Amino acid sequence: MKSSDSQLTRRGKITIEDLQHYNNHKKTELLEMITSKEACKRTIAVKLLSASQDLNDDLIRLFLQTLTKEKKLYTKIEICEGLSKGGVQSAKIMVDYLGQIGNNQHTVLPTNGFNKKSYPLPRDIIARTLAHMKENILPVLMDVLKTNNIPAIREVIDAIGFICFYNKIQSNTQIIDALLLCLKNNYNDDITRWKLVRAFESFNDNKAIKILMDIEQNDSQPIIRNEAKRSLSVINKRIKS
Repeated sequence: MKSSDSQLTRRGKITIEDLQHYNNHKKTELLEMITSKEACKRTIAVKLLSASQDLNDDLIRLFLQTLTKEKKLYTKIEICEGLSKGGVQSAKIMVDYLGQIGNNQHTVLPTNGFNKKSYPLPRDIIARTLAHMKENILPVLMDVLKTNNIPAIREVIDAIGFICFYNKIQSNTQIIDALLLCLKNNYNDDITRWKLVRAFESFNDNKAIKILMDIEQNDSQPIIRNEAKRSLSVINKRIKS
């Protein structure tokens, strides 16, 4: 059943007319609106602040803190769109929130494989937002791979793989080596290994292909073996095309 306008408004959805009513509000007024009890006003505040103000560190942190407790769909979407407009400095702040917001992240291996030719959208809300930012944030994401923060590593792999896949970054040795080292250091974590196997589909690299072939034949987890087979198929089709 289609939602009514009032239901959508309660979820934070806004119209152009809603925005126009607040176009002349000062920054201080918009900042106050972010804590409004009305979701649509929170959405308006985020949209206008991210459109008219520089995304400085304080504003990025405010958006992130708001996102951690936001429940309404359209307001969350607007916050993520605002965050995605940031650059390298914004990404440095955002990575601290990887794996911490919501409960949609993989905590166990899936029972069904991803059978499409595309690259799956990250489930973690911060990884998903980072994935839609410019490729110049990749060094920031790669730094997360060097940490011992397993929840963050799991999610940042998705963002790296997604950016490389859709920006056709297929032979960057630095990125590939960082992912291979991450695999070596976290091989016993099934979810990390599975996500890395998926990320390798983004690259036309002999070292990654060799690893995928070994995993396809020998991994203890059927879902990971199947994912390696899928990644090899994606790479093979891309090389042949």
